[in-house]
Parts: sequence; C-alpha cells; structure tokens
Amino acid sequence: MYELTTDSIIVNTGENAILVIRCKECNSSVIFDDPTDIVYRLAKETPLLYAKLALKENGLQDYVDAMNEFN
Repeated sequence: MYELTTDSIIVNTGENAILVIRCKECNSSVIFDDPTDIVYRLAKETPLLYAKLALKENGLQDYVDAMNEFN
C-alpha cells in the first residue's frame, strides 16, 4: 500500500518481513517530462506495480518513457 505520510510503498512479503520502498529516492533517478508525471499516480493507485518496477534497473524510467510515448 502507498503511505502518504512517508511517501513510501509498504509491502508485507508474507514471510515475517516488510519491504519499504521510498518513492522520493526511487523517483530521484527518473527524468520526468512533467513533475506531476504518471509515476506518482502509479505509486498511489497500483503500489505493487510501482514496487515491481522500482526494483528493476531502469524500470520506473522505462515506464515513464512508455507512458510519454502513449500520450
């Protein structure tokens, strides 16, 4: 789930562990055409997809680039 107060994605792995992905840190490596880009909505609306992309090298940037092509 997305946690607004910490701007983080929190995932319960089901193995007595919690994964915390800090959006600010992940987003800092992404070049946005617009500062209110789709990746911020992605974190809030589909946090598990955001987490999956954030854990891949260039995953978030590739997502932003693809969305920019569609728009």
